Amino acid sequence: MPRDTFSRRGWLAALVGGVTAGCGGRADGGAPATTTAPPPATPTTRPTTTAASTASVDEGEERTTAADASFEQGPGTCALEADPIPDGTWPMAHHDPAGSNASPAANGPTGFPLNERWTMSAVEAQVTFPVADDSFVYLVAADPDSGPSVPTAAVLCHDPRRNGEIQWRHTTETVPIGPPVAAGGMVYVPFGPRENARVVAIDRENGELRNEYTLPGRFAGGLATAGTSLVMPSEDTYRVVDARTGEHCWSFAPNEVSENDRPGRTIRAAAVGDGVAYVGTGYPDGDPTTGVGHLYAVDPAILGVRWHVPMNGPVGRVAVGDGVVVATTGNGVAGFDPRTGEALWTASADASVRPATLAVSDGTAVYGTRRTLHALDVETGTERWSLPFGVRGDVIFVDDVLFAVGRSDPTSQRILLVAVDAESGQPRWQQELYDPIVDVMAANGYLYAITTDGRLFAFTSV
Repeated sequence: MPRDTFSRRGWLAALVGGVTAGCGGRADGGAPATTTAPPPATPTTRPTTTAASTASVDEGEERTTAADASFEQGPGTCALEADPIPDGTWPMAHHDPAGSNASPAANGPTGFPLNERWTMSAVEAQVTFPVADDSFVYLVAADPDSGPSVPTAAVLCHDPRRNGEIQWRHTTETVPIGPPVAAGGMVYVPFGPRENARVVAIDRENGELRNEYTLPGRFAGGLATAGTSLVMPSEDTYRVVDARTGEHCWSFAPNEVSENDRPGRTIRAAAVGDGVAYVGTGYPDGDPTTGVGHLYAVDPAILGVRWHVPMNGPVGRVAVGDGVVVATTGNGVAGFDPRTGEALWTASADASVRPATLAVSDGTAVYGTRRTLHALDVETGTERWSLPFGVRGDVIFVDDVLFAVGRSDPTSQRILLVAVDAESGQPRWQQELYDPIVDVMAANGYLYAITTDGRLFAFTSV
């Protein structure tokens, strides 16, 4: 099928021009929002306690607690839950609150070969990672070279059933600093600059602005949904608000933990499991202690830290699966008991671990380096298989198939989209790509891929 491509000026004209009906309604993204709620109430600090220790804590054992400023209770009440994600959807980066990067067969194609079904383009624009509900796909496209008189970005709603046709656009005069999240009837998008970030809530039905939140501190990425909670982390604070009202529920600041020997820890990754947030930190690049990281289990039920363990490098990714918290660092992967923080296993990598690469499903944890794709047993950390394939972006599971983008030969410039059998590590299909694809996700029965030059591809089984 011919690609729907157009020039930068044509793309900008499409952004600021008319809107196609869809996603439940119509919207003029360039018009003022009809409803804009105020930012969430200023957080209030209540007396809190925390139990921070690297030692185990038995269930039923009374926790000894001490006052600690790292945990701040707000006026809101929300549940931090890793709810099951509805089949066919991919509402946030890494798929679910647990950070699994895994989905059932209903989400995408598992029969091979694959076929490029349709493509939408915003030529010479930058696009974010796409997310999807059960009907539509959402992403943000930004023109880094646009002038001051035209919008620099737009939140786009695509209808995959109509060959990716854009259904509504919400335009803005700033640039996105992270991918969107689809939750509670809204599309949440973080916009910059990072030092003074704001998160906007856009109605999924019609693209109208419904709310706007300011985020104190430098935005760290990883906007996420978890139950009735919306997580908006800055580099120094893991902040949780009520996705229904915007009220601040609670926050955790790792640099305020009383046992800290020095400040400067920045939040790099997080995941949720059984009502607990697992927050990974590191130090800023160039810092003499950059080689040190930390992993915290923050439990709002006890108003503080359940456990804390040092890591041998800045934490890159965190995922929770099969009763294990899996975390990557620059030179390896480790598994921890979610209740006690006990290190269950560690695995050293053959080269630097790509921090953005981790997927966990059905007892298997997969990570990648510039040279090799590795699969580990989640319970023991033993290697199940490895494949000479250097990854370029993240890896995802669709049922028993693992998808990845990268190179089979590190000396080659050929970029491949590959499908690997998750059980054996045997390649099932591959296709050379002539577009700079950087990430993939699966929803609505399609495998979606985005490129560095502003394209969104949708693949299906032939």
